[in-house]
Amino acid sequence: MYLTQGLHRSLQATPNAIATIYKDRQRSYVEHADRVARLAGALQMLGVAAGDRVGIVSLNSDRFAEYLIAVPWAGGAVTPINIRLSPTEVAYAMNDSGTRVLLLDDAFAPMAAALREKAPGVETYIHCGDGPTPEGVLSYEELVAGTEPVEDAYRSGDDLAGIYYTGGTTGFPKGVMLSHTNFVTSGLGTVASGGLLRPGPRCCTQPRCSTWRTWPPGPGRRSWAART
Repeated sequence: MYLTQGLHRSLQATPNAIATIYKDRQRSYVEHADRVARLAGALQMLGVAAGDRVGIVSLNSDRFAEYLIAVPWAGGAVTPINIRLSPTEVAYAMNDSGTRVLLLDDAFAPMAAALREKAPGVETYIHCGDGPTPEGVLSYEELVAGTEPVEDAYRSGDDLAGIYYTGGTTGFPKGVMLSHTNFVTSGLGTVASGGLLRPGPRCCTQPRCSTWRTWPPGPGRRSWAART
């Protein structure tokens, strides 16, 4: 069981179907997979190796969907951060997880200055918003456009897929480590409930906490990203 297998299956079954819709952007599975593979290549170029953590603080978007697959495609593990955490709590999660690369969208790009002081282990910041890229931060779109696609690392089974931080009422957030098997089993549970059997688009939202029920849409289904 591996987290990227849904995308591989969609490429085989419905390559030209719409994969993501965000604002005025629509991308097919072929386009989505190409961007995923290019982002994965960029992450590897930045030094991301097997099991390395790559974080994100962002509202939902098509780039968030790409990130969720590109990180395991590169061999890494995702560390999505709850947008309601303070910069101090975000820094704690970065330090605790050993995150080396962090993506920030327009809403959270100003947080980079504070995190540079509080989370020195984060070596690279990537701007994944639609606005101008801040100084000292890499551009997501430039990385995708300027990097050749790479092959899937095919991390699977008990390999670490992600660390999700709870937002408890006392103390600092606690990181929950989830494997590829954990994620795939969760997705199969969603399928078994019948929720994904009906045709039509799916609205994928990312809760950014310790429970995750989001699953890449299957063949013939499309998803769009929405704010939460």
